[in-house]
Amino acid sequence: MGNVILDMAMSLDGFIAGINDADGGLHNWYFDPSPEGQQIIDELINNTGAIVMGKRSYHMGDQFDGYIDNPYKVPHFIITHHIPNQPAKGETEFIFVTDGIKNAIEQAKNRAGDKDVIVGGGADIAQQLLKAKLLDIIQLHLIPTILGSGIRLFNNLGTQSIQLENTRVHTGSDVTHFTYRVIK
Repeated sequence: MGNVILDMAMSLDGFIAGINDADGGLHNWYFDPSPEGQQIIDELINNTGAIVMGKRSYHMGDQFDGYIDNPYKVPHFIITHHIPNQPAKGETEFIFVTDGIKNAIEQAKNRAGDKDVIVGGGADIAQQLLKAKLLDIIQLHLIPTILGSGIRLFNNLGTQSIQLENTRVHTGSDVTHFTYRVIK
């Protein structure tokens, strides 16, 4: 069975989005990749068996028609309290999970088989999964920019420390990729 991996781009000061969800260039490395970045992207696409995300991240992708040419041809599990009347455009398979993060991860792992489950957003879902000890790996794409404000990835984790083991660092011209194993 694969790992449950949080995969997020983040500014140097810890934000995954700026004010009013401004991107701030955090995803330029993905949409205009260097050769080194393309290697990371290919690895992600090839090793992903399912994706988990929150409703807000889902809606942001839909707003920009992000699922029409989605390179991830895997089921997407959307954690939500309310199922939308109509799914996003494109051929991506969406499964809306209304009974919590544990069930979403369990369903995604079952569908992913030997491949990884990628958690692609947002910050609240990432924090819930860390607190529940449901993440195996954290993969961060650190962008050399300071946003100053917005949505912090690790803002509401409480007081208990979470221990990580650095397993990989890959430096590109416009991003540094860090991979950590979550010590449980």
